[in-house]
Amino acid sequence: MKNYIKFVNRFFALATPAIATSILATLPSQAATIAYSESKFNINNFSSSPLDVRTLTDTFTNTISTGGQVTADANAEAKFNVDGNNSASNLSFSQAQGQGDGYTGSAESLAAIIGYDFIVDKEFSFDFSGLFSLKTSIDDAVTERANARGEFLYKLYDSDTNNLLDSFKISGNLSTIGNNDAFVFEPSSSITLDSSQTSIDKSFGGTQEYALTSFKGKYSRTFDKSTRLTLIEFKSNQVSVYTVPEPSTILALFSCTMFGAVSIRKRKRASSAALLVNKDLRSV
Repeated sequence: MKNYIKFVNRFFALATPAIATSILATLPSQAATIAYSESKFNINNFSSSPLDVRTLTDTFTNTISTGGQVTADANAEAKFNVDGNNSASNLSFSQAQGQGDGYTGSAESLAAIIGYDFIVDKEFSFDFSGLFSLKTSIDDAVTERANARGEFLYKLYDSDTNNLLDSFKISGNLSTIGNNDAFVFEPSSSITLDSSQTSIDKSFGGTQEYALTSFKGKYSRTFDKSTRLTLIEFKSNQVSVYTVPEPSTILALFSCTMFGAVSIRKRKRASSAALLVNKDLRSV
């Protein structure tokens, strides 16, 4: 169980991105930058119900302006319903946008669902659907930057042996302008995707980039004896936008930048849920 405890704990506290506030120059451009990262996952028709469930959400935004305009938004939701229709869902959304002379903005979000001790005699199955979306856009390749990252992970463990049985991973990174663009879509062999309702589209390079997928399918695995299962599904989405100074203006504008910066940070945290999940994981 230690393997996935460490993996989940890595996302419990969203770290503040490193932001170079000492060199934010006033730039003449009025162009705009946009970065967007979102992930959703829905599960229905569990073949059995868990004995216990937990959910976790966390968001963080940060903006700094030296004359431009910048906004950052983040949202996270998570639900696990075992009393009604036996379903679970979560979403994680982050977006940042900037325009004008000098700014930096970032947003991060996390959503997780955990089902403890599904008691399975022969087969464990459920239906699922979801989406994963990364988008970046800039107008000026010299002075503007936009980054979007996202990670979706579903993992199923044997609660008694701690062995990882199955996983489903989607991850991506867009760096505009940059060479760090990537997209990964890795379902396990126990997942059957509906080809008519599953699509992947991506475009790397230039001043506008994206990586998109929507999917629908079914998970099914059989067991030769009674087994206890633990299901963990979580997602993390991060974005940032900022302007970079031209080399000739760095020294001239350093002093006014230091005194003109305005910083705003916001954080919303489901601390009680985080503490409960963390406590339960450590006790497993």
